[in-house]
Amino acid sequence: MTFTDDFLKALGAWQKGWNEDQSKKAKLEVELKSTTEHLPKKYKSVSTPCYRKRFLHKGELYEIIMVDEKDEGVTSWTIDKRYAERFKGVYKANAVSGAIFEHSPTSEEVIVNICELWKCEQFTLAVQNYTERQGEHSDALNNFKASQGEVILSSPLKGSEIIALTGAASPFDELCEQAGIEEEKRDDYYRQLVEQDIYPNEIQYTTKEGTQRVIQKTIKRMDALIQSVMGKDI
Repeated sequence: MTFTDDFLKALGAWQKGWNEDQSKKAKLEVELKSTTEHLPKKYKSVSTPCYRKRFLHKGELYEIIMVDEKDEGVTSWTIDKRYAERFKGVYKANAVSGAIFEHSPTSEEVIVNICELWKCEQFTLAVQNYTERQGEHSDALNNFKASQGEVILSSPLKGSEIIALTGAASPFDELCEQAGIEEEKRDDYYRQLVEQDIYPNEIQYTTKEGTQRVIQKTIKRMDALIQSVMGKDI
C-alpha cells in the first residue's frame, strides 16, 4: 500500500483544523474524501463505538432531539470516551449544554480510522519520509499521531445517541439543607468531599440513563406543545 503525498497533505490539513471557518472545512472534507476513497477496508472501518463531544445551542435542538438527525458532514470522533469528555472542557458561553454522543458507525460512514493507520509500519515510514521532505502539514501529522483516538466519520448527530449532558450540581449549602446538616458541620463535610476529589458545585456529566430520561421528557413536552399549537390553528 502506497500512502500518497496528496493523502498525507489532506490528512495533515484536516488535523490542523479550520478555526470554525465552515467554507474551509468544506474544502478540507472534499480533499480528504477524495484521497481516502481507495484506502484498504481496514483503514475505513472501526470495531468499537465512537464518541463525540459537542456543545448544543438553541436553534439546533429540534433537529438533534426531535428529528433525531442533524447532518454535519465529515467530523472527527474518538474511540476514547474519556478524551471526548475532556475535549474543550465542560462549559461554553451561550451553549445550552455539552453533550457526549456514542455511535457505532457502519463501514460506509468511516472516512478514515487514524488509529489504525498508526499501527501500520508503511504509514509511519511514509509520514517520516514526507516530514523529511518538509511536506505541507507534516507538523500536524506528527503532533497528533494517534493520541486523540481519532476516527473521521460522516455520521449525523442523534439525540437518541447522547449518553451524557453537562449540568451543575446544586449549591453545597442547598444540598446540606435538604439533607438536614447543621451549619457548623458543613465546613468539615465540604473538606471531606474535596479530599475525595468531589466538588459539589462543579459542572458534571449526567449518567447515560439520566441523560436519556431528559431527552425523552423533552420530546414529550415538545410533542405536547406542537399538538397544542396545531389544535389552536385548527
